Amino acid sequence: MTFKAPSPSPQRVPDALSLAAGLFVDAVTMASSGLATPADIDTAMRLGAGHPVGPLELLGSLNPGTRDRAGLPDPTLSNSGRGPAGGAVAPDDWNHRVGIVGTGTMASGIVGALLRAGVATTVLARSAASAERLRGRVAGGLDKAVTKGRLDAGARDRTLDSLRLTLDLGDLGDCGHVIEAVAEQPDLKRQLLARLDRVLPARTVLATNTSSLTVGEVRAELPRRRTVIALHFFNPATAMKLVEVVAPDPAVADAACAWVRRIGKVPVRCGDERGFVVNRLLIPYLNDAVRQLDAGSVTPAEADALMRDALGHPMGPFELIDLIGTDVTLAAQTMLHEASGEARLQPADGLRRLVAEGRLGRKSGRGFHDHTATHRSAT
Repeated sequence: MTFKAPSPSPQRVPDALSLAAGLFVDAVTMASSGLATPADIDTAMRLGAGHPVGPLELLGSLNPGTRDRAGLPDPTLSNSGRGPAGGAVAPDDWNHRVGIVGTGTMASGIVGALLRAGVATTVLARSAASAERLRGRVAGGLDKAVTKGRLDAGARDRTLDSLRLTLDLGDLGDCGHVIEAVAEQPDLKRQLLARLDRVLPARTVLATNTSSLTVGEVRAELPRRRTVIALHFFNPATAMKLVEVVAPDPAVADAACAWVRRIGKVPVRCGDERGFVVNRLLIPYLNDAVRQLDAGSVTPAEADALMRDALGHPMGPFELIDLIGTDVTLAAQTMLHEASGEARLQPADGLRRLVAEGRLGRKSGRGFHDHTATHRSAT
């Protein structure tokens, strides 16, 4: 999705800050711990969540009295961090053909983004049918670009010609790095990376598109010699600029960030913790909003209007949960809670209840809001 934020309403800012207090506390904690730099945190939330101003930048613009009344931390605590990503030139392997494993929505979006950036791409599919579905989605996206005058027909054909589809893992052998974009299932990802490790050359960098797991968890059974990183694209990858980069080796991180810039995206570096930057800040904020609903402090309509009107967010928390899906939000929050054990990160009762009732958001017609009219027209 692309974001267009409304104009903020200054009069409602204090109430909005209080509603999102946990997000600001988490952002300061993240920066202070060195998980990500303040600049990268702010960039991630602007590009990944559509916030018009990053949380640390917003905190820094508030006077101390306003921060105190809203129970917000002092942002000067957030001056530590890794420092900005270097501008290193990517090594030769990052100039080669790129491999993608997966044919779903996320994989299709990444493939489309790479092809439009002029990157020759090989896709490993599970079946000929799934491979053709991916080709159809990619071709459809290119056709739309031609219709809108962003691409001519010859360029579309040349771009599509640089896409290879295969059912043979060995055909990824000439790829400089391979990105897995399969379902967010830990065992599936581990087994896939193990297969890739056995077949591909030692020089091949393996990348995961996960954000709910850590690189350490995904690569747990691989030999230390194998370089594994995270390149977390956002959906839809053809439109969203942000890519979260997690790499244990600074030189590899620099090379990955240089490659991300070369394909027209914006990298942010972060440490290897579940959720990385955007989901680690955004999902608990959504969960906090549900807790306040459970306590009777807000209604979904009130909270959504407040965050849109006061802070210029493109969507309020309950609108966003319904878009993501209550089930997906619950799964992400559960992952974060399992990793930390923090009481605050335990999923809110109201979120569990809606999932149990089958109220999954827009895709089911009902979530925190009623979407039956739009759901009926879509089906």
